[in-house]
Amino acid sequence: METIVEFAIWMAWLAFVIMAAEIVLKTYLLVKSVRRQSELQPVMDYAEHAAAGNLVLLTVEVDCDQYLCYNAVTQEFVCQGADITEIAHRFRDRFPDKMVAIFNGDTAAVATLKQQFRTRHENLNLQ
Repeated sequence: METIVEFAIWMAWLAFVIMAAEIVLKTYLLVKSVRRQSELQPVMDYAEHAAAGNLVLLTVEVDCDQYLCYNAVTQEFVCQGADITEIAHRFRDRFPDKMVAIFNGDTAAVATLKQQFRTRHENLNLQ
């Protein structure tokens, strides 16, 4: 009889340890999921704006010292400029209610414009 009681106590402890491990694992997965969702939120925001027609994705090409920007979906000409600031102004003049994102195109041009954008926003944040 004593061995049955000891076995039952051992099984109860084992069940407790398994339940505790399950709670820890579920909590970990929940935290990881929330972090992943917060990382993906900017992408989801872009997708929502694109689906609503409020976001224009640009394909960028270079001609001499000008960046030529086309709608990545329709291939229509959107604007041009010598740098990201000029492109932003010209885009805003033409599409005041829309957002813009550089999507693809000439790899070097895209990298240069994205770097100009980061530098511009770093400078704005310092002021």
